[in-house]
Amino acid sequence: MKTFKNPVSPFDAPDPFMTFDPVTGYYYALFTRGSKLELFRSRHAGSIVTDGDSRIIYLPNGERDGIWGDIWAPEMHRAPDGKWYIYTSGRIKPEPSQKRIFVMEGPADDPFVGEWIFRGKPFPDIFSIDPTVYTAPDGIQYLCSSRVDPVYGQVLDICDLDNPYTCGKNHATIARAELDWELVAPYVGRSAIVEGAFFLEREGRLFIIYSANGCWSDDYCLGVLEHTGGSLCDASNWKKHPSPLFVQGNELYGPGHASFFTSPDSTEVWCAYHGMKQHNATCTGAPRFFNIQRVDFDDTGYPVMGLPTGYEIDLTPPSGEKE
Repeated sequence: MKTFKNPVSPFDAPDPFMTFDPVTGYYYALFTRGSKLELFRSRHAGSIVTDGDSRIIYLPNGERDGIWGDIWAPEMHRAPDGKWYIYTSGRIKPEPSQKRIFVMEGPADDPFVGEWIFRGKPFPDIFSIDPTVYTAPDGIQYLCSSRVDPVYGQVLDICDLDNPYTCGKNHATIARAELDWELVAPYVGRSAIVEGAFFLEREGRLFIIYSANGCWSDDYCLGVLEHTGGSLCDASNWKKHPSPLFVQGNELYGPGHASFFTSPDSTEVWCAYHGMKQHNATCTGAPRFFNIQRVDFDDTGYPVMGLPTGYEIDLTPPSGEKE
């Protein structure tokens, strides 16, 4: 089996999302790519960016859609109706510093083939970013995102969905930065940040893995919320674990904004995340590279990630991947 090395992107590729579709046999990836949505696909996880195909599926058109650029952190999920949807956020012209979540609807078969349709903004008046979705066993979908709060900075909200692009009546704020490792200066007070949420299930447990601090900080890291039962749209039903799941190490700084995907044979869980190659004391803009590594779980089903694999280490591809 041919090995690969991190990072899987030779260029700046922040906020990576990755999934494997057993129907088509392809991995698909998205990440923040300026003012466009570009979808990547490959048969091989380690070469998703360098040796696969890519397709631009959306360019903002402010006059038509009210989105004028700066598209951040796209994710692609299959909904109960069988169609693919992309959830992301874009800048709106009337308020250049503002972002709004919007949804694209794709085809029911191969997401790389066919037309993608702009479906609108689930909450057009709220400054939110980093949307992710979860489909519960009863078929109800939920959307979690990072909302800018005037007091607490960026917080995590959740709402149910009436359909893949319309919010329902139930919603709650389920997390804000409050622990020491979530409040590393300058990310305190109204500058505090929790963002980049992603749902992860294992052994009957439901987690939200999220990022804390600023994305260009060495101290950007992953934390864990866990659903304790009852309504997902009730803040009292979510428990925050006291220690971070994943922090800097092996000369990779600021690991975060994670997504999770299964191996082709469904026996392994993998994490896609970005990280910096150099220490960044100023917390200012720096390249963030796309990495992937396998996730372990303890006997109770709790995720275990250790430290980033670092660079130039030979890694075995996800299990079941074909040559």
